[in-house]
Amino acid sequence: MQMNRRNFLIGGAASAVALGSTSLAQSAMRPLPLIPMTDLTGGIESRIALALAPSIHDFGNGAASETFGINNSYLGPVLRVKQGQTLPFDVTNSIGDVSTLHWHGLHIPGDVDGGPHQEIEHGQTWSPDVPIVQRASMNWFHSHTHGKTSQQTYKGLAGVMLIEDDASLSADLPKTYGVDDFTLILQDKAFDAAGKMTYALTGEVFQDGFMGDTLCVNGTIAPVAQNVPVGLVRFRILNACNARFLTLSMATGPVTVIASDGGFLPSAVQADSIFMSPGERYEILVDMKAVETNSLMVSFGEDEGDGEGLFGFFGGLLGGGGESAMTALTMTRTADKGFDAAMPNRLANLAPPRPEEAVVTRSFSLNMETGGDLVALAANWGNFCGDGAMAINGQPMNMDRIDEKVRKGDTEIWRINVDEQRHPFHIHGCSFRILSQEGGTPPAYAQGWKDMVHVQDGWSDVLVRFDHDAPAEAPYMYHCHILEHEDCGMMGQFTVG
Repeated sequence: MQMNRRNFLIGGAASAVALGSTSLAQSAMRPLPLIPMTDLTGGIESRIALALAPSIHDFGNGAASETFGINNSYLGPVLRVKQGQTLPFDVTNSIGDVSTLHWHGLHIPGDVDGGPHQEIEHGQTWSPDVPIVQRASMNWFHSHTHGKTSQQTYKGLAGVMLIEDDASLSADLPKTYGVDDFTLILQDKAFDAAGKMTYALTGEVFQDGFMGDTLCVNGTIAPVAQNVPVGLVRFRILNACNARFLTLSMATGPVTVIASDGGFLPSAVQADSIFMSPGERYEILVDMKAVETNSLMVSFGEDEGDGEGLFGFFGGLLGGGGESAMTALTMTRTADKGFDAAMPNRLANLAPPRPEEAVVTRSFSLNMETGGDLVALAANWGNFCGDGAMAINGQPMNMDRIDEKVRKGDTEIWRINVDEQRHPFHIHGCSFRILSQEGGTPPAYAQGWKDMVHVQDGWSDVLVRFDHDAPAEAPYMYHCHILEHEDCGMMGQFTVG
């Protein structure tokens, strides 16, 4: 089914009004759930067991939702590891269907990347030894099963991996987990009249990706609350939505960003807001010496001041001039003394990108609209898109086709554009520098190491180098990180060697 974007927006008007009057109403604040942490920085004594299993989870409304979890009832643990380690995982799949576990953001060989070629059948265990070679950064892991990524990730197969190195461990930054250092997983969810989490694939969902109407933080319906000590407080934030772009701001003061997907920025960046695509990560600092309370605010959609997002489009109908910011997390200062330091001036030595070093330039066009002759082919190749198909460079994803061949160690420029909508683009096995985003200069907070770039109007150009092998039997992926689009066929694969 090919859906016209304009018709979708017109058809969605009534539901958007209902959404504004009911679903986005926020209840009394719940305590911020702390995701269980496994701290491996002191050493690894045995293989690391990760169990993918069905479960029941309460999102804070008293209802029992059917979910997946990784060692938990919903979501996975926070794994804290150190550069130079090799992580011996035993990933056991008990969800009743084939699955995978992709290490998003890690610079690792293709045969342990956890993409769709490393399938784990139900009842089986995958045992990769994953080397950690990169700088300190916030990464994550999630299902990457061909044609089923969106459903399995939405249901709970996602967790966080925090990489530390000698510099980050000695840095003058908060690092006491659950006291002044918090991991936040932001998601949008839908719930039925009984309060149970729902997920349905319709023509609209295939077209735009799944859009829930309720904000959740660490698996609990927002708003949530947390007491924090006097001093700097650190938040490591992941947008784990299937398709929603999120705009983050603070109720008081600017957002102070210290790190992006691939690690620390050269220095702290202050912004009125930060705009996060699905799959992106940012780390921020909040100064709780200056205020007694402060709140992290989240707006749904793709507004970013351009009025193109769903809530921006219907802002007038919803009773406002644009998106309504929701309270995600409220921090209240206690009398306890915390991390007493000033905002950092210098964080990392990060040289400007050097595009002249590129020896190859590759172009990728993300295709929302494909001819009817590709629909049957896409379905035969394992893509899941209802009656439609999506593609990159005119080709839906085919597990048996290598789309690009990269020479190991080469620096390249990858150029990405799209025929419709805004998309997040992700490349496996690397971090890159953004040269241009949507035809312009990326915001200062996105000028460090990244593995996600936004694509809409104009070209988005990234400077990238691949330093690990990815053979034909275990290639890397590049794809839109709207998970339903990925499942629809907006994905390709490449070798490095």
